[in-house]
Order: sequence, then structure tokens, then C-alpha cells
Amino acid sequence: MNSQSHSEGDTDPTPPLSTQRGDRQFGSSVYGGRPTFALARRDGPDGGALTLYELLPMKQATTRSDRLERSNPNRRLVVESFEAVFGDSERAEIDRWEWDDWTAVKIRRLSGSRLRSLLPLVRETLQEADLDEAIVTGSASGDVFLPETPGVRLAIAFLGIKPIQRVDRMRAFCRGIARMSDEECYYWHAKCRSPSSPNGEKAMRTLLTDHI
Repeated sequence: MNSQSHSEGDTDPTPPLSTQRGDRQFGSSVYGGRPTFALARRDGPDGGALTLYELLPMKQATTRSDRLERSNPNRRLVVESFEAVFGDSERAEIDRWEWDDWTAVKIRRLSGSRLRSLLPLVRETLQEADLDEAIVTGSASGDVFLPETPGVRLAIAFLGIKPIQRVDRMRAFCRGIARMSDEECYYWHAKCRSPSSPNGEKAMRTLLTDHI
């Protein structure tokens, strides 16, 4: 798998591909070393929930959104300003970089049985990246900012688990994501978010749960 396999098009930068699990440096990002994903734990009417966001400059988020809507008017990105989502966060990453004109692109919000099934993978992924998983797996609100490699792993998990109904399939799916290499995660991340691969999420779910 080469690094070009997960590029969305000629206007999106192509990130470097890590070959090791648990990339421990924000320096893997193409954006000057800043984190490229973030997890936010918040309470809602359905209890505690985790939302995964991809952090993008406004121009790139707009380009991606326009491309997706041209391909399929029913598929839209939920794009919020970084300030609106993380402006009250006390994490050190907020002060380390300039976030003006940056966005938080919502990947998925999970709660209930889907979140419970996903939590072991969240814990493992954050621990391998030397990040404090308790910030977002406990009972209080909190944010964790992620470098690209663990962010991509969690992104395909958040995307793929949403339509699954049976808990045993949810857990099998998460175990499959945990066993994937970084290269496989990047491949499926590209398939799941590409306008030209509308069935990428379904194909990934089938691959990881067809033995249940």
C-alpha cells in the first residue's frame, strides 16, 4: 500500500503513511505537526456519548464537502468551526497551535451499545499512542486530540459500526479493526470517505463480520 492510496483527489494533501502501530508523534501530520483528529466526550439525552472529528482547514473542508455533494446530494459533511466545538477545551493542544479558520468535521457520534462495544478499541488505540484514554472513557466531559494514524483507525471504526444492530457483530467488527495493520486502516479510510466508493463502509463491515 503506498501513501497515494488514501488521497481523495488532487486538491487534498496526501498524508505520509506510517508503517508502525501506535504512532506517538503529532509530527506525522501534514499540517505542521498538529493533531488531525479529536475525540469529544459529552453528556446528552441518551447519556454519555463520544464524537470523533477530523480537524481540517476551512478551505479543505469546503472542497471535500462540495465534492461529496456533487457525487451524491444525499451525502453531506457536518462541518463546524473549531472554536464552536473545542473553544472551551482546556487541553494543551488548543494553545500549541493557531486554530483560526480551522474546522471540526464530524465523523460520527456514538452512544449506548455501539459506544460500549467500541470502548475497548478506543482504550487500546489511545494507550498505544501514549494518550490518556480516561479523559474520554470516564464519566466526565473531556477531549483528546489525536495524531493521524490512531485517528484513522478510530475513524473507520466509528464509520463502520453505526448501522450494525447486533451487539455480537459490533464487537466482532471492533476486534477486526484492532487486528488491522496501519496500511489496512488507511486503505479502508480512503474507501469509506471517497465519493467514488459509496459502498466502502458496507464492504468493510462485511469483511469483518461475515463469520458471525
